[in-house]
Amino acid sequence: MVKRRTLTQAKVLATANQLIETKGINGLTIRDLALVLDVRPQSIYNYVDSLSDLLDQVGIQFIQGVTDQLNEKMVGVEGDAALMVFAQEFRVACERHKGLTPVMLDMNDSLKIPRTRKALVKMYQDMFRPLQLDDSARVENTLYRSALFGFIIQEIGGFFTMSQDALDKRFTQTMQLAIDQTHMPKE
Repeated sequence: MVKRRTLTQAKVLATANQLIETKGINGLTIRDLALVLDVRPQSIYNYVDSLSDLLDQVGIQFIQGVTDQLNEKMVGVEGDAALMVFAQEFRVACERHKGLTPVMLDMNDSLKIPRTRKALVKMYQDMFRPLQLDDSARVENTLYRSALFGFIIQEIGGFFTMSQDALDKRFTQTMQLAIDQTHMPKE
């Protein structure tokens, strides 16, 4: 067994993240985490209060990483180019972390992850506000977000049966159509 002094918060979260990537977010258990870490399940509770708390901590860490990546890629980019960069980088984050994508798209109401949801809403608000996409009353903004999230859900769900190059082209075309619609005059 791993001695307690070698177990850290970072190791617990990193291992939980790895398990989520292989088993999915609903497949993570404290028992499995302890087994992989070679500790007793009770030892995990020195770092988390519950499975929900563990998922919340992993989710917050993931959202922060995506936020940092998006901020880095969007420096100096404006207008339509910023909308495309956001879409592409968001897609890349979801592709790299398919197990955590349900958190990014907030698709699992049964998860008790309030801090992650709060961080997610803040990320979207902080990202969409400068892109003028935070006004949910504008149908064009809803179209952009729906195209982005819908494409990713279909992609991860295995809906598309085309080569990666064709899929990348389809994504760019889909997002360009949605971006073009953001220029429609307000009603």
